[in-house]
Amino acid sequence: MLSSPISIVDLFAGPGGLGEGFSALENNKAFNIIVSAEKDSLAHKTLRLRAFFRLLKKNNPDGLEDYYKFCNGESELPYTEKTLEEWEDSAAEARQITLGSVDGNAELDQIIEKKLDSNKPWVLIGGPPCQAYSLVGRARNKGNTEYKAEDDHRNFLYKEYLRIIQLYHPTVFVMENVKGILSSKVAGRRVFHDILNDLTAPDIALSSKKSGYKYRICSLVSDQVFRHGDDPTKIDAQKFIIRAEDYGIPQARHRVILVGIREDKLGTLELLQKNQQYQLSN
Repeated sequence: MLSSPISIVDLFAGPGGLGEGFSALENNKAFNIIVSAEKDSLAHKTLRLRAFFRLLKKNNPDGLEDYYKFCNGESELPYTEKTLEEWEDSAAEARQITLGSVDGNAELDQIIEKKLDSNKPWVLIGGPPCQAYSLVGRARNKGNTEYKAEDDHRNFLYKEYLRIIQLYHPTVFVMENVKGILSSKVAGRRVFHDILNDLTAPDIALSSKKSGYKYRICSLVSDQVFRHGDDPTKIDAQKFIIRAEDYGIPQARHRVILVGIREDKLGTLELLQKNQQYQLSN
């Protein structure tokens, strides 16, 4: 068992759902989010507020009263003098950053290089914006005669995630997206196939001169594994979809989850077990 929490870097964090899941394990003792990056100002407000909550639970539980008063509309600010330190620390963790911009990437790199010990196991999490991949988003785009998928930068934001993998080689990464990504195409090519190929060999994908780590891409719900050199047209992409209602969650939320494991790390990934009791009761 590790003596200290495993570091987490959360990209395209939104309001922080994936980070919440990791943080919940062993009451925030198994993982520690060193930075979460999100562009949207409203999502970032929630991201920071939840970072504040976790810091209070960990370092100043008596100060949780401030958090609850704010959430219940009983105070205008989420902090008081007794919780100001945690509030300021939450801003250091939850950052409003536009990934893909020169300034945003520089800010993120500076944080990672300062806070992350890449010689120890760490995990990269997050999911590139889904609007370009979702069925609803693509239906809207069809109504725009001037829309060209190859000109939509959102289709390629996954490469900002890939850039961090290539530079800092996480032990494990978890990438999440809508299931529409499986059928999304750009210039006649399936985006998902390119993503799989790129994630297995970040240095090759980003035309790096060095020959770095490669990754195997695993499913959490099947024995499906994709490795560098495999043909993406030969796999069953549906096996990467997690259907929340099959695992005890009362919500019909279907998401593609890719778990990348560095090829120099041995071992197998334990699969999620379906919740039969919940399935039968519905």
